[in-house]
Amino acid sequence: MKESFEDFLNKDARAASCLAVYVDELLRVGLRGTSEEQMNEELNKAILVFRYLSDKDVFESFYKQHLAKRLLGGRSVSDDAERAMVSLLKAECGYQFTTKLEGMFNDMRISRETRDKFKSYKRQQESREGSTKGIDIEVDVLTTGYWPSQNVPACTLPDDIQTAIGSFSDFYLEKHTGRKLFWQTSAGQAEIKATFGPADKPRKHELCVSTYQMCILLLFNDTDTLTLGQIRSQTHIPDQELRRHLISLCTPKNRILKKGSKGRGINTDKDAFTFNSDYTSKLKRVRIPLVKETSLAQNQSASGDNQASASAAPAAGSATAAAADGSVPVAVEEDRRHLVEASIVRIMKARKSLNHNDLIAEVTRQLSNRFHPSPQFIKKRIESLIEREYLERSESEHRVYHYVA
Repeated sequence: MKESFEDFLNKDARAASCLAVYVDELLRVGLRGTSEEQMNEELNKAILVFRYLSDKDVFESFYKQHLAKRLLGGRSVSDDAERAMVSLLKAECGYQFTTKLEGMFNDMRISRETRDKFKSYKRQQESREGSTKGIDIEVDVLTTGYWPSQNVPACTLPDDIQTAIGSFSDFYLEKHTGRKLFWQTSAGQAEIKATFGPADKPRKHELCVSTYQMCILLLFNDTDTLTLGQIRSQTHIPDQELRRHLISLCTPKNRILKKGSKGRGINTDKDAFTFNSDYTSKLKRVRIPLVKETSLAQNQSASGDNQASASAAPAAGSATAAAADGSVPVAVEEDRRHLVEASIVRIMKARKSLNHNDLIAEVTRQLSNRFHPSPQFIKKRIESLIEREYLERSESEHRVYHYVA
């Protein structure tokens, strides 16, 4: 029974993805209002399934992405629940498995301290120079190696935001010389005050939006109508994300913008968007949620938009696509190559010489707490190390390897 359960659970990466989604749901809403005993019971149930996963690194990859969204969006039910889950993973797989996760918590703690110091610095600067109060920004400074990598170019931010960013950069780099700041505009959030209706009876709302949505909406301070091409050229938001954020602003529930073309999708660069001054809401503070990427892909397919389909193609290699089809994410495959090669080099450096089967067995044993590499995968990494002259084959025995100092 145990072997059968383990076998079907490890057919592909979907089990690891689904378990990560389940734990994310628990840590966002599922554990709200529960006692510490109930919390530990629910988390231990998740760990029970986690034990049967052979590809634990795939779970870690998905879990880290969900954790990043919870931490940056402030969506966790409690810090205690988050740390309890990390402690259980650490007990199960060792400290190396959770080093990056703990680093993420540490970054958030340091960021809170940095924000408080920056607020004091800003108040002193404003009182000294007698300048008017600028835009308030709260910055999370994240260590590159700990967080999920996002190779997304920064969009063009409004001038007032650029000024606020420059002020924080001066403050931070003065205290931490030698460091570099790379702004992840794809991950930020903003609160903007918007006025709707006629001038004699204005309706004011606070809109909680993403950074991309903020950049789009602020363009409509200068004009009532813009095309997709104009918005892209002024903001430099990646095409796929631009379409997604524009559609989110045109939904029936939150129609901040009115789309000129018919249908759910965006057809061409000439599609026009107009500020909807007739927008109403019972809420003073309105959160504008993003449409899901899968919904966007369906809309584009239905509209027959070749350009949109082409821009959506690269997303197939993303973690989201990997979760859907059960394949191992590209980033995890890359990490596996490095881990296997590092393990081979460590073993050979200690042993100096080793035959093929023993090396395969030792590498598998060392990496079994993260994933189970196939003999073929290890063999490819051995061949790669031989080509780069880390190892060499024995002249007398082809299946024996020597470490090259």
